[in-house]
Amino acid sequence: MVRFGIQPLQFANVMNSVTGMGLADSKFFFPKICLAAVNGGFHTLELTLDIDYVLPGSLSEDVIRKFAELKREKELTYTVHLPLWSIEPSSPNEYIRTASVESLVHSIEVVRDLEPECYVLHSTGALASEFTRLDLPKFYKELVNRYLLFIAVKSIKEILSKTDIPPRKLALENVEFPFELTREMVDQFGLSVCFDTGHLLAGYSGKYSVMEFLKKNWDRIVEIHLHDGFRRKEDGNTVVRDHQPLGSGDLPIPEFLDYLDKNGFTGPLVFELGFDEAKHSLDVIRKQCPKIVIQ
Repeated sequence: MVRFGIQPLQFANVMNSVTGMGLADSKFFFPKICLAAVNGGFHTLELTLDIDYVLPGSLSEDVIRKFAELKREKELTYTVHLPLWSIEPSSPNEYIRTASVESLVHSIEVVRDLEPECYVLHSTGALASEFTRLDLPKFYKELVNRYLLFIAVKSIKEILSKTDIPPRKLALENVEFPFELTREMVDQFGLSVCFDTGHLLAGYSGKYSVMEFLKKNWDRIVEIHLHDGFRRKEDGNTVVRDHQPLGSGDLPIPEFLDYLDKNGFTGPLVFELGFDEAKHSLDVIRKQCPKIVIQ
């Protein structure tokens, strides 16, 4: 049996909610959006914590109590995606790095009482992604990435010491940064991995196939961000897509899900898609993988 979840709060949801109203308008109510996903059949939800800063008050004590109530009444499980907008855990600017750590620690404390299965973290931010894309000689690029890794390690150490959460609860996501370096942090601190399929298919994290990445990191994967993607040459240009509904990219859906099912993967597969795209993806799974029992 494979357990599917969803990230209910996509960027479009936020914009639809705030269009024509003030950012602090009380009409936006995060649990209401999540309840719509639950009524649509999803009982594992990933809460995106950037909302706490984008719409102040979105994760007030009353809101957290409502999430706890929903968890009990609807038998939900939560994971959380720690903030990533403007967050730079690997910044060489110590003021920025320190502020990023403080923000991440704050977010962990805000949702701690919900007992999330895991806290998903981008251990490197937009700056590291930008450096990754620079056209530099290989040696220079490796030198820069190693330097950013050194800084990210410092941030991880501080996050763990300031929150005292079990290291296995902190899941580093494969992002636009060489994953072999991210994996070094996972091993150093005994962390977990959130496998983002679309990021890998887009070529952000290194030259791995989906199945190679899955098998190589099987011992640490606790959550999967499930969406399709690709990196292709079209008319001499490189075209990159991620966060696509299943069936529209290069994800080997039957092989991937069969491996998870046969090897007893118990973590959630969280759709980082809009609700309609997630439901379409489930239909694709039912068609291509009729033996997979969907929870």
